[in-house]
Amino acid sequence: MGFVRSYIFVLLALALAPAAAQPLKIGYVNGFRVENESPLAQQTIEQIKKEFAPREQQLRDLQKEGADLQSDLDKNGLTMAPADKQAKEKRLSALAQQFQQAQRALAEDFEARKNEARARFLSEVNVIIKGIAEAGKYDLIVQQAVYSNAQIDITDQVLKEMAKRAAATPAAPAPAPTPGK
Repeated sequence: MGFVRSYIFVLLALALAPAAAQPLKIGYVNGFRVENESPLAQQTIEQIKKEFAPREQQLRDLQKEGADLQSDLDKNGLTMAPADKQAKEKRLSALAQQFQQAQRALAEDFEARKNEARARFLSEVNVIIKGIAEAGKYDLIVQQAVYSNAQIDITDQVLKEMAKRAAATPAAPAPAPTPGK
């Protein structure tokens, strides 16, 4: 008899549950738009460009020096003293190796810095989304969806909040880049 009462109680609870349950409030954030349209992302990109500009200029200088040396060898190689020609060829080889090492180090450092900045950016985005979710009493916010209705899209809210934060906080100074490895 106790089993039957429990079973009826469970059935009654299940029958009444949907009537008592509140509808879910769901929001959607278009991550692609947030990354491409937010002022914070643009500030971060500009900051990284400034940070790596001196090293990129060093690469261009090395490349120009190598091109000038190659041009001199092509033009005057036949009339140069063998020792001068050999010294310039050795210098050209050393420049090419130096350029490749600097280029590789720059690419590695740039990628690491970009990943670090992206992680910080995504963390900030998540804090903003969580704040909007709590203030708007959302039950669920998704950032990837195959389909979403415009009524649940809160991307504009996120972008507005990011714009406020970007305006309120000046760009953080970039960490000093390492001059190669």
